Amino acid sequence: MSTSVRVDSETVNYLIGKISNKAMVSRDMVLPFVEFTGFMEVLFRLLDKDARTSLIVGGHVTPDVAIAADRAQLSLKEVLGLSPFSGDPDRILRELTSGREIVYLANPNRVTGANFSLADLELLARAVSEGALIIDEHYFDFYGISGLPLLKQFDNIVVIRSLTTSFGIRSDESGYVMAAKNIIRALKEVYDWDRISRVACKILTTCLMNYDAMQTRLKLLHDEALRIALFLNGLKIQNRLSAADFVLLRVAEPVRVGNFLAGHKVPIENLDGYPELKNYMRYEIQSGLSNNIMLEAFKKMPPDYYRLTSLDKRLIKLSKAGQAKSDRTENEIDMPIFRRGRTKVGENKIAEKV
Repeated sequence: MSTSVRVDSETVNYLIGKISNKAMVSRDMVLPFVEFTGFMEVLFRLLDKDARTSLIVGGHVTPDVAIAADRAQLSLKEVLGLSPFSGDPDRILRELTSGREIVYLANPNRVTGANFSLADLELLARAVSEGALIIDEHYFDFYGISGLPLLKQFDNIVVIRSLTTSFGIRSDESGYVMAAKNIIRALKEVYDWDRISRVACKILTTCLMNYDAMQTRLKLLHDEALRIALFLNGLKIQNRLSAADFVLLRVAEPVRVGNFLAGHKVPIENLDGYPELKNYMRYEIQSGLSNNIMLEAFKKMPPDYYRLTSLDKRLIKLSKAGQAKSDRTENEIDMPIFRRGRTKVGENKIAEKV
């Protein structure tokens, strides 16, 4: 039988049951999807009650979200904080005028790893009481903090997660959404939710069932991240770890670094095209063997390609998980370092996925 054959609704409902058990929410608060950009377009259209709602993105926006917003005919505004590595709810609040806006946060941010506390999420949910707060928890298994508990208090929050990111299946964009029952019910009316291929269903089910394998991989990535950072520090390459599966590097010549690594078949992303991320690159942590190839390449690289005499010193807001915005303090710290899509090596332009 062809792998492209669709499964029936009973099988999809089985998948929903597995997801709801894992997330500990009721079945009617869960909906799976197989393609992120297409789903986000549907979600944006559904939440755009006035057909002219503004979309406020807290932090750097990735191409898939920008494309979905454009297809949904939403005007998008990217709101950056004092530092690209720290979530800044205060600046987002200043952009809200009606309380009917849609706010989208990737928590942690998919480009820089910047994150928001639970208190920040609650603050923003209240501020858009007639709009919506979308929390993209793509890296939830790495980060751990979730806006899911707020679903008990608010009916305007939508939480999105990936089922495959923790397993390193980078080509897969499937996941699931959790929200109030009325939102899920409305989504089912406009989204082709029960038409999932057998292959996609098998992948999602396998990921749900392999908790031990996921934990093993997460520990491996954690250990590899520390090893990579220690090695780069030894070469005086400025770098920054994230609560995700990537390390950020700040280098003198991103194009030269990218071209040199490409010659050694090492994939890396040039983030120069993002605002406030000049000189930054992003390396997605891989297996120990692949990481060794990357590290060996840096050992052979001319130091003037990557060494900088300056540090990135930008104000960053520090807060504990439960602190409200009025309790935060501003501190100046050294920030040596994090995809608006993959860039071609040797180019500073962003190669958007269409």
